[in-house]
Amino acid sequence: MYQAEQVASTQVRDRRYEDRRPEAPKSMLSETTDRQCRIALPPVPESAGVARDFTAAALRKWHLDSLISDAVLIVSELVTNAISHGTKSTGPEPPGSVELTWSYQVSRLICVIIDQGTEPPVMAPADDEAESGHGLRLVAALASAWGWTMLGTGEKAVWAALHLPIR
Repeated sequence: MYQAEQVASTQVRDRRYEDRRPEAPKSMLSETTDRQCRIALPPVPESAGVARDFTAAALRKWHLDSLISDAVLIVSELVTNAISHGTKSTGPEPPGSVELTWSYQVSRLICVIIDQGTEPPVMAPADDEAESGHGLRLVAALASAWGWTMLGTGEKAVWAALHLPIR
């Protein structure tokens, strides 16, 4: 297992088993620690825009402005995929939310998207004429690494890592 995958999925999983549930965020970055921020997104198309704004705000707070354009594109693609493929309603139950976490680590910035999907993400065959199906190719092109894992909670986490700029 790739180290970033292990670290990202473990951090998200461990936090999900805390005894207390956080209250609704008072501001966009209220679920922020010094090195991690998280937001729950409803399974609606507008959530991709919220995720882009949340990402830009988090990276500005961490003074990682040079990564914003790549990070915003990555999060937009991953959240869109999670909403399209990982939040299907089953019976009378409404579709589940999508959780976005950014983790600012020593040498990388890691994006983790959690959804209720049980199917792995699939990179569509290259087709320049297709209107959709390019998302994971974009993620693979921009990220230093990406992958997915099934969590013990029955949820799926898809992650992407970006190298931090040299300072």
